Amino acid sequence: MSSFRMQDMEEEIGLAFGNGKTACSVKVEIQELNQSMEVGAGDVFLKISKAIALLSSITGYNSFPVHQFTISFSVLSNILQKLGTQLKSSTPQVEEDKVYSALLRYQDSELRSEAVGVEDLLFNAHAYLKEIDEEAHESVVVKLEDRFPNDDTVRFLGKLKAKAYELLTNSDRESAHRASVYINLYFRLAILRTLVLWQVFCIKQRSGHDKASTQGVLAMLTESKNSDMEVVRYVTETNHQKAVFLTVFHPTENENFVNFLRIHQIKIPCIGQNKHFFDPTRYICSSRSPEIKLEMSSWYKGRIGGSKSKSAACEFKLEPVEKLNMDNIFFLRSKKWSDHYVYMEEGGKCFSVSGQPGPEGQWKVVQFENDGSPPKYTMSPVKWPCQFLVVRSFLWFVSIEGTKNLKKIKDRGSWDILDVKDRHSSPKYNC
Repeated sequence: MSSFRMQDMEEEIGLAFGNGKTACSVKVEIQELNQSMEVGAGDVFLKISKAIALLSSITGYNSFPVHQFTISFSVLSNILQKLGTQLKSSTPQVEEDKVYSALLRYQDSELRSEAVGVEDLLFNAHAYLKEIDEEAHESVVVKLEDRFPNDDTVRFLGKLKAKAYELLTNSDRESAHRASVYINLYFRLAILRTLVLWQVFCIKQRSGHDKASTQGVLAMLTESKNSDMEVVRYVTETNHQKAVFLTVFHPTENENFVNFLRIHQIKIPCIGQNKHFFDPTRYICSSRSPEIKLEMSSWYKGRIGGSKSKSAACEFKLEPVEKLNMDNIFFLRSKKWSDHYVYMEEGGKCFSVSGQPGPEGQWKVVQFENDGSPPKYTMSPVKWPCQFLVVRSFLWFVSIEGTKNLKKIKDRGSWDILDVKDRHSSPKYNC
């Protein structure tokens, strides 16, 4: 076990970088990592995030070769050992694990067995690396990456990615839920792969042996992250082929996906976290017939209909549901009757209700890019997922209701969400 401390690492960084901005930035990262490690059990994913941020800073600064940081990599190697152990202890038994239980529900027993096998290989690699101290023989360190199950991990993650991609564009909810499970499993293993690979790199780097193979491990880390980021982009990019998946997939219900984002400090497009989107008062207009707007009536139980007027009854506030803003889930609150909200009954009819409603009045809002034009949106209640809000018209009568008929969604279920102060403006809102 290394006798070096965080303070020794700070001194080494100071000698290498001097007193410039880079040194200050890296020292702040050291202090943040130190503070997170002092918490004890705490949030292991926050700690991993701090460790990877520091590692990325040191290895990414080209003016100084990374072999100068012998002390730093010794300290970081010990930290990664502890984090791997903490991650292992916080991982549920297979029989109690939500992801593996979901695979059983979908009768994916073969995939489940493969996933358990790959996870075991990665944790076994971590356990082996814990025993490699600074006195390890050069022959052991030089071949260290051979103990990392790269081929098995890459093959299985590629298989998961292909299965998820195939299901993402299907139009049934079961495929969407199944894709969510595959994605959650992918990022669970991706996190573990990243942690163990950094562990291999730190051990090789602190030894100073075989710089070429050490840089090869760094290249593996870069390639792995690029592959993982491709999955993040594909999952979050919006198009109508993925309408069902984007409606069903809630990041907050997929903790491994969220933890991966946290570890790499990634922000995804998220209107639920952008005040520029939900602060203004809005008209919710049909994209097909822009003159038709959602309207809350004071008649017939507050039935929600369509109107061509610009009255206050057509003005709404989109309020993020607490703790679900990352999922882009909102209440639709009337501006005119400020204690009234829009909800949908099981049959698809929409009405107003006094006070914040339950999931029948919590709306998943999906934003679709529109080739440089203002984005379009679909809306469906959390309680009736994929029962999308659409416009129906007959002669002079216009109604607003829900439908599960996907053929009607792109035509009648596409909406413009416009600032009432600027009727023709609908800017693009991303985090």
